[in-house]
Amino acid sequence: MLRTPYCLVGLSLAMIILFAAVPTFGLNNGLAITPPMGWSSWNHFHRNYNETTFYNNAKAMAGNGMREAGYQYVNIDGGWWAGSDTGHAQRNSSGYMQINKEKFPNGIEKLVDYVHSLGLRWGHYTDSGTHFCNRDAPASYGYEEQDAKLFVSFGSDMVKIDACGSDPEKHEQIMAKWSRLLNATGRPVLISNCHNNCQTSNWADWCPTSANMWRSSGDIQDGWSRIMANLKTLVGRGAYGGPGRWNDPDFLEVGNSGISDLEAMSHFSLWCVTSSPLIAGNDLTSMSQSIRNILTNKVAISVNQRYLTQAGDQVMVNGTTEVWAKVLPNKEYGVVLLNKDDHDAQSISFPLSKLGVSASATCQLYDVWDGTNSTATATIVTKPLEPHAVKFYVVSLCK
Repeated sequence: MLRTPYCLVGLSLAMIILFAAVPTFGLNNGLAITPPMGWSSWNHFHRNYNETTFYNNAKAMAGNGMREAGYQYVNIDGGWWAGSDTGHAQRNSSGYMQINKEKFPNGIEKLVDYVHSLGLRWGHYTDSGTHFCNRDAPASYGYEEQDAKLFVSFGSDMVKIDACGSDPEKHEQIMAKWSRLLNATGRPVLISNCHNNCQTSNWADWCPTSANMWRSSGDIQDGWSRIMANLKTLVGRGAYGGPGRWNDPDFLEVGNSGISDLEAMSHFSLWCVTSSPLIAGNDLTSMSQSIRNILTNKVAISVNQRYLTQAGDQVMVNGTTEVWAKVLPNKEYGVVLLNKDDHDAQSISFPLSKLGVSASATCQLYDVWDGTNSTATATIVTKPLEPHAVKFYVVSLCK
């Protein structure tokens, strides 16, 4: 089992890259070369959805600038099966899961065809264990072959595999089986491992061999403290992320009611600089223009999608302030300076040497959210940042 020591925090980004003992391999299915982008029903709708939810949100994604910004996947989560919330998930005599006809009177295949017609991709959901998270049973354990065939028959391009009802001792074998079955179908299917024993606390080197992304954390919630808790699971994990294999601190809460627009901007900035999957979790049909602007900021997304040596990582902590950074191509860097304090505004000073450049270097700074340019010599010094606020820079041309 590989673990990254937290004492790397405070070293330069270059030193973190040098000393990280990490896998260089990943699931060889040619997918998720950059962090996946899309939308999921769970954070906003949970199991309270029907086919109209997906038709409307897919249409919104295709028409509001998100598709052009790089968002691709429209993901369903728990509750799609017949018998949802009754304790009994209904399968036919051959073991194939039945569709909830009340939620999907026209079937899932027609919905997936519509999603594909918009130039988008479909993501499906299951649980690797004996029951789903709401205790409906049976889930996929023992039915992996039927479920893999079913999801591919829908036209699925991604499958999220949860683990509420599974045995942790069997996760490696279960995920290997899912990877083998989905890859054997001949259809490219991105595999998302949700809680199958690859969280930061118990990550092992088999994790990237059977999934394109793995949850580093517990479930995110619509509130600042939980977002910060999930972010913490990425400390020291930057070198584990790369093409085809990404840390996943869970999907975005941007646009949901539990956080302010300022917190949404900080949340998105941190997910971008850490190369985390950008899977929106709000209602796309009713979001404000300010939230749309956050989710479609081209420079922020570019920092997320560009890759040189590793995903972003934490490079400095000082009390309740932190700095997260990512090496980009062309001698550029994404840098997010975060004030985590709940009450007080704070200024942050960040030595540019922690990026691996000369201690006396003068660098160009592009402010991702203000769209302004400035320079800094030796140290980036912010004005006092409001509680939960960030400054997000692209640093370049250091001399």
